[in-house]
Amino acid sequence: MNTRSCLVSVCVSVVVLLLPASNAKCEESSKQVRSGYNLLTDEKAVEVGQSLKGLAFTTVDGEAVYLNEVVQDGPVVFIFSSTVCPLAKRYTSRLNRMQEDFVRDGVRLFAVFANSDETDEGITDYRDRAKFPFPCVRDRHGYLAKRLGATMTPQAFLIDQHSVIRYRGAIDDNRYENRVKGTHLRTALTDLLADRPITVTSTSSMGCSIHLDEIREDDQVTYSGHVARILQDKCQSCHREGQIAPFAIEDYDDAVRWRTEIAAYTESRVMPPWKASPSVGHFSNDLSLSDSEIDLIARWVEQDTPLGNATELPPPPRYNDLWPAGTPDLVLSMPEPYTIAPEGEDDYRHFIIPYEANQDRFVEAIDVRPGNRNTVHHVIVYVDTSGKARQLDAQDPGPGYTRFGDVGFDPASMLGGWAPGMQPIRTPLGSGQWLPKKCDIVVQVHYYRTGFEEQDQTQFGLYFSKAEAPVPTRMQLAINHDFIIPPGSENYHVEAECRIRNDSFLYGITPHMHLIGETMSVVAHLPDGKTLPLIEIDDWDFNWQTMYRYRDLQHLPAGTIVKLKATFDNSEANPNNPHDPPQPIGWGEKTTDEMCIAFLNLVHESEYDPETQSRRGATPGKQLTIAK
Repeated sequence: MNTRSCLVSVCVSVVVLLLPASNAKCEESSKQVRSGYNLLTDEKAVEVGQSLKGLAFTTVDGEAVYLNEVVQDGPVVFIFSSTVCPLAKRYTSRLNRMQEDFVRDGVRLFAVFANSDETDEGITDYRDRAKFPFPCVRDRHGYLAKRLGATMTPQAFLIDQHSVIRYRGAIDDNRYENRVKGTHLRTALTDLLADRPITVTSTSSMGCSIHLDEIREDDQVTYSGHVARILQDKCQSCHREGQIAPFAIEDYDDAVRWRTEIAAYTESRVMPPWKASPSVGHFSNDLSLSDSEIDLIARWVEQDTPLGNATELPPPPRYNDLWPAGTPDLVLSMPEPYTIAPEGEDDYRHFIIPYEANQDRFVEAIDVRPGNRNTVHHVIVYVDTSGKARQLDAQDPGPGYTRFGDVGFDPASMLGGWAPGMQPIRTPLGSGQWLPKKCDIVVQVHYYRTGFEEQDQTQFGLYFSKAEAPVPTRMQLAINHDFIIPPGSENYHVEAECRIRNDSFLYGITPHMHLIGETMSVVAHLPDGKTLPLIEIDDWDFNWQTMYRYRDLQHLPAGTIVKLKATFDNSEANPNNPHDPPQPIGWGEKTTDEMCIAFLNLVHESEYDPETQSRRGATPGKQLTIAK
């Protein structure tokens, strides 16, 4: 890993509470005055692992900063601070020393002020008095604070080269420099730069609470102050020129033109396409909008789409459509272009790429470059060692073969997939999907018909695990092959289950049904009698499937029973019903058949140590050089 790093200091204005613990009353239950320190403390345990892909902000000097570009030089640290918080002020010299200590590693600091009463002039004056040798940012409307989940000042966030939060909490453990025993941030940053696991990923933060303006019902909602950020974060990766979305919403004029559609589709939660219920599970690849974000969009449209102050507009996003996750270790391509006809049902085409290397590899992530983003709906990459894919290819004229529902063989491995707006999903650090040294890589491409003849020759990149001894990922299925859904049934129940064979960590789950699926819930029944809800989908849509990647590993002991419950609508009123009139539908591989599966992505506890993020017994952090 590149040893350069960036340290981003985010400064927030608040007032410290120096009260006896017995007299303290805090607005938030997680914030209390810590005895012995007499400082307000946020004791809330907050998970790390959130992705900040696409994050951009503007400094008070007018410089646009793009996190995805900055982290290419190394990790980034956000430190929330303040112009008036007494404890935050105690850390100005420590931050300057940290800048000096890491300057040879490329450390760069940004100070970002999030409190609602901050001004550009006040921030600039504070920067000059503190002698910060780094830019400052005014966090208008608290966007950065909300995106990172910041609650206190001072408070640190360490971001890795993939734009993922790796540490959250205090800079160190004492406001007095000479009493510091735990250098939390410095230790985490040093470990990350040295490719070592970060053993302490979250600590309590002492100091001052962050105060952001609440948007009242009678307040004006503007594009520049509220809506632009939502569209950038959750919509524009697809809704821009050359992508699969039917129209672009890249600026204010676009948003005004499509305001009715934006409000209607977000209110119904059809867009962005995220089907997992927010009540179950925390997923690192969550695309969904919060209730408050949906409400802001609706109010903006109701208020006749005001632009607001143009100086508050966030920087326009920059997209790396080449390889957003960095240069892959291996790039592969469909053998030849494929032509998609303008009309008919969607096409599920499978293309074979023979693969041979000098040793087995383990793939920790895959990224896809669609050859034609107007027509490529999603891509899944499988491994075949049986030769059956070649047989199916030989029986089907033209490049590859068409098959719906499955790939026609038992995959030796599934390397990963892609859908519009989806960032590469990585296996747990130190693990990977098995890629045998001799096999056929089978690329399934779902093509959407546009009304025009289209051509595609999609590429994809593989990112190999660099661990000394990668742990192979595993897969188990909760699956039911034996059901018939009677015609006319609006709420037909199907259940499935599987027993976890080994003590395991679950890192991802992929529900799968076909056209008339309606709902699915998956719950783990642990050996001690407790239950762990894994995912719930209340409005299934076959066209928007993905792996749901857990933010934290879910421990499933051997003997855990994973139970799936699904419902299907085989009525005439279902617009997705492929039969008119309805017919009995059971398990099968055709468009008109159904399936009921939950794919469980696991690593075995006997092999994988989540503390060191490596194979048990291996040297933590030892990396291999991959021969191209």
